[in-house]
Formats: sequence, C-alpha cells, structure tokens
Amino acid sequence: MRKHGRTARRIKKLLWQVHVPRWVDNQGVLLPTEGSGISRGIRRQIFFSEYEDKEIEIVAKRLASDDVVMEVGAGIGFLSAYCAKRIGSERVFAYEANPALMELIAATYRANGVAPTVRNVLLARGEGTREFHVEPEFWASSALPGSGNAKTIRVPQADLNSELQRVRPSFLIVDIEGGEIEFFELADLATVRKICVETHPAIHSSAALSKMLGGLIAQGFALDFTLMRKNVLYLSR
Repeated sequence: MRKHGRTARRIKKLLWQVHVPRWVDNQGVLLPTEGSGISRGIRRQIFFSEYEDKEIEIVAKRLASDDVVMEVGAGIGFLSAYCAKRIGSERVFAYEANPALMELIAATYRANGVAPTVRNVLLARGEGTREFHVEPEFWASSALPGSGNAKTIRVPQADLNSELQRVRPSFLIVDIEGGEIEFFELADLATVRKICVETHPAIHSSAALSKMLGGLIAQGFALDFTLMRKNVLYLSR
C-alpha cells in the first residue's frame, strides 16, 4: 500500500473519525494535534499531511546542506524543525511574532530533537514594539489590521536588517500574512540566494505583489516556474 495512495487516504479518513494521535508525522517531522492554537481545521491539516504542504514541498527540494535558513513567521515550528533535522539546528533561525505560539514551537522542537534559534519578535525597521493582531486561527494573525475577531496586542520588534546582517541567511522562508511587501521593501538581501514566500492576493492587489516581485527580480532573483504552488513562490539567484 502506497503511503499517500488512495487506500491509505481512505484508511486515514476512517481513523480521523475514531482516533487522532497527539503527534502526527508530516514529512519526517512530528507535529502536535493538540494544544492552545490548534483548531480543528489545523488538526485536520496536520493529520492528513496538508499543513504547509506547499512550503514543505519547495523547501524539501531546494534546501542544501550549506544553507543558513531564516524563517519569518514560524507558526508551530514545522518548517524550522524540518530544516534543522536536515542541516542542523545551528544553521536555522526562526522568528514568530505571536507569543501564544512559543510553547507549541518549543514542544515541536523537543519532540523532534532539534533546537533552532527562535525569537518571539516581529521583524521590521528599528527596535521597539509594534501592534500585532491575533486572530482566532493563528495562521491569519498579522501586523496588518485584523478582522473583527482579532485581539490587538503589542509585541517586541527587532530590526530586520540587523538580524539579516547577524544571521547572514542564504535561504529565506517568509509567511507573514500580508507583511511580505513591507518585509521585502526593507530587507537587505545581500547574503540571500533562495526565497520561499507565501503571497496574499486576498490582502494585496496584483499590482502591489507584482511590484514586490519586480523588486526581487531587479536584485537578480529569478522566479522558478516549476515550483509555483498556488500563492507560494520560490525565487533564487
């Protein structure tokens, strides 16, 4: 029986109705199906290996042993844990603005025997604090104005370019719910060779996103048309 075949999928659908284990393997990474912030929708995505499936496909194909990874918008720590298992924890740096996710990130790292450097900060211009809008579904939380259900808090802000200069990443993974335009307007990408970014056309116009991509192309990045996964893009130089 193939791991991701039709029969395996049917069995998983039956199991979903009966028993969901507390930890589920996604691409070799154990992810929690319980905990603060794990909604039924996220739980289902993790159980069926659909959680951040577009990003993990790209990262799995393009991550190299000599990369230094900087993930901005770490979520529950999936991609940073995956990268750490592949290239070593000392080469992976993760950033998450939402303080409510820090325990889940730590739990994910412990379960997988990895220890990337992780900071609970929002990266922008300058040091200080910044408004952050926490949504009921953690993945939708953003520095941009939230929905009527969002809880607005203040979070620490670290200077983006200071972190880029300190870490000197070769591979950037960016998923910050609409914050990508501000991020790439500010970022000094001198050491970066690879970018995996989720774009958010429900938030930004096609013209604004095209301008962002145009700015990256002007810096020598090329869009990989073989790895376009809906709104998740991969660029390299």
